[in-house]
Amino acid sequence: MAGLPRRLAAAGYDAWVLPHPYHLPEDSRIWREIAARKGPVIGFLPLHPRPIEALMRRHGAWPPGSLARDIRPWKTPKAAADGLGPPPAPTRGPGAVRTFRAPRIQRWYPLMDESRCINCGSCLQFCLFGVYGRSEDGRVRIVHPDRCKPGCPACSRICPRGALMFPLYTEDEAIAGAPGLFPKPKADERRRLSSFRTPAQGKGSKGRTPDELDALLEGLEKLQEGRR
Repeated sequence: MAGLPRRLAAAGYDAWVLPHPYHLPEDSRIWREIAARKGPVIGFLPLHPRPIEALMRRHGAWPPGSLARDIRPWKTPKAAADGLGPPPAPTRGPGAVRTFRAPRIQRWYPLMDESRCINCGSCLQFCLFGVYGRSEDGRVRIVHPDRCKPGCPACSRICPRGALMFPLYTEDEAIAGAPGLFPKPKADERRRLSSFRTPAQGKGSKGRTPDELDALLEGLEKLQEGRR
């Protein structure tokens, strides 16, 4: 895919070549520059489209009309670029290729598909590392991503709508954000979640029993099966 930026530029697009955006620090100047651009963007990454969009939205870099493309199925730059159509201003001539540099780091943290999130707070109650918090408007947000334990995807499994994704997770495509899939919790994760209080139960009340939680999760799985 090394030739993809040149092919896009020849078609009239401006092509920005970035270090892997998932690993960019939260305060990277690259994010600020991407967010400052006007008009739609097309994100070509070796990730499923849902986490690409979630990552870009997290940094305010997903204007209306933007498109996410997983480049892994494509073998050539032509195949990856086919079907995009003309750029917004096709008469201006070739686009420019710009390459960004940044220190190489390795990060691990969840991404949230806000179209699935129902703001139930399960992830906030479940996470042991303080990754989640609430915004001023009461929405659950990923506020401390780098507190996440590398390799841990447990919060993704207990999310009742499959809104949380770990795009680098290789053992379960649902957790990695594959379209139409929903992770399922393991038995130990079900037991741990069942011990938590829910906001509706109030202080001093007991959490749901394992049997109640299993019944809820089984009902959820049936609903999810119906959506596929």
